[in-house]
Amino acid sequence: MATNMIAKISVGIKRDNMPLLDLPFDDSQCNGSRTSSSTVQFEQPPLITTSNGTCSHDNGTHLRAKLRFFLMSPCWKWHLKRQCPWKAWFQFIKIIILTTQLILFGIERQSHVVFISESNITFHHLFIRGWSSADETLPYPRASGDFAVYTNQDFIDSINYAVHRFNNLTNISLGLFDYHEHATQKSYSSDSESRERYINLCLDRFKTCRIDPTSHTYILDSETENNCSTLNATNNFKIEEYLLNVHNETVNYCGLNSLTLEFAIHAIQLKNQKLFSLPDCYHFSVKITFDNNARTGKIRQHLNSQAQFRTCNRKLIHQYSDFTLTRRNLLIVLDCVVLLITIISFILCIRSLWFGHRLCREVCLYYSIERTSEKPLTWSELQIFYSYWYFLMIITDLMVIPGTIIKIGILFKVTDDYNAAGLLLGLSSLLSWIGILRYLSFFRKYNLLFVTISTSLPLILRFLLCALIIYCGYMFCGWIVLGPYHTKFRTISTTFETLFGLINGDDMYSTYANLETESIYIWVFSEIYLYSFICLFIYVVSSLVIALIIDGYDTVKRYYIDGFPKSRLQQFSEENAPQWSGLNNWQDLTTAIGARSVCFPCCSKTPQNLTDMITADAHLMQNVNTFS
Repeated sequence: MATNMIAKISVGIKRDNMPLLDLPFDDSQCNGSRTSSSTVQFEQPPLITTSNGTCSHDNGTHLRAKLRFFLMSPCWKWHLKRQCPWKAWFQFIKIIILTTQLILFGIERQSHVVFISESNITFHHLFIRGWSSADETLPYPRASGDFAVYTNQDFIDSINYAVHRFNNLTNISLGLFDYHEHATQKSYSSDSESRERYINLCLDRFKTCRIDPTSHTYILDSETENNCSTLNATNNFKIEEYLLNVHNETVNYCGLNSLTLEFAIHAIQLKNQKLFSLPDCYHFSVKITFDNNARTGKIRQHLNSQAQFRTCNRKLIHQYSDFTLTRRNLLIVLDCVVLLITIISFILCIRSLWFGHRLCREVCLYYSIERTSEKPLTWSELQIFYSYWYFLMIITDLMVIPGTIIKIGILFKVTDDYNAAGLLLGLSSLLSWIGILRYLSFFRKYNLLFVTISTSLPLILRFLLCALIIYCGYMFCGWIVLGPYHTKFRTISTTFETLFGLINGDDMYSTYANLETESIYIWVFSEIYLYSFICLFIYVVSSLVIALIIDGYDTVKRYYIDGFPKSRLQQFSEENAPQWSGLNNWQDLTTAIGARSVCFPCCSKTPQNLTDMITADAHLMQNVNTFS
């Protein structure tokens, strides 16, 4: 049986192309000499005499020593092998470069977003009749109601106003705007005397709609049609005459669902506040919508603009023009370096997971052959070979690569998808900084946070699942009952956000005060509903979550005093380890609880207790250079 097991386990090739069990061994250890130590006691691993008369360690001893080395932190591996933990330092360097790239991209993106946002505000002031700065407030809390028209004359005047203002855009605007022909996508030179300014007018309406409110009768064909036409903006334009002369119709408010005006504008952003940044050229698609779907006598009016990059016919004549182009090229070089480092990091993480997977297979094979009387290893016990930190770094790298490619496309003006690049790079930065916590987890004073979370998290998740069921009941109840009378419960998503804000004590008074109803039943229900929800989730649920965390913290504190429970694999790896008579056991040393530095080899001296421990572990010392 031993011969078959050796043949099976030895099929894996190490990084130095050396089979797992075909290891160098000093035959001098076959004699009876032993080095004595006053501080440690250990058992010499059993020896197997081969057919040629030589001695070698048995496979179980080697596998246990290899597992002990696998469980060590990078700090102790450096003390043991005197090999710089370059993979850890590589991750630190990667985070620094990623953060530098993110900061430079954030500065550039801020300039882009500010230009797009302020241009959109400018279009509101230029094309929306009656628009004022008071309408530019945040969505909540609203300082004013919806921007709308309520009379036929206001509706007609608002359309004519937008067309007239677009016709005089270059004369009245302070921005660097000009016209763009909507149909043929050809721009016109600013010195042209006769230019056509095209606007696309669309009417979305029912085919037939006639009503008689006096007798409560109506005739309705619910099939809708969307009629679009292109008009030329002039100062004499009137929407009534245009519809009557061109389409032989008038505005029918009964059938009208919405009316839209669409036109295109070219713009150039000159970044004079940034001496070394190239100007950007944009194509704005502006859309003004008059929404009459509710048919309440209130037609909402809103403007939306979408910006796209366009290639600029640039000519830089200032003295820093060469440096401006050089700056862009340097940013591209930085992005290429980020791509290279990220790909290397991805390969290293896959490589580490592969070595862990190989060791996992070797351990499982050993248990299936030599320890058949024991129950098989479970997945929770084997998870130690597949570190979730590696998966976190892999996900980070998979986000950095497409985000950097999009960023390079933005620098070349091929795309303007700042949102996608910002989302990918922002999430990758978050996960990268979280990944740093892995190295702090090797130390006792910092590891307390992670052990507490891992201990209490299963209980918290089960408890929150039960609380979520109650939360969903409150959410749907509040939406269906209070939604028509309260702006904060108008939709399911806003109801969810409102209730979550109440748990955190956010804006409670306005939630009580903004109920718009004269029904006493709705008011009484709202009071009972809000008071019961706040008492249940703030005073009960939140307190119980904190209690679960404190309970986990107390459990971890006892572990630090009495010792952490060891898994089956940890017990297996220490079966033939030297019996340490000091204050720390093998698990304490290999998890770097007593470490005095965070992997700074030049500043740290190998602790004496580790030296004594490793010196006593003869098999580990002999074969440490062959371990992964």
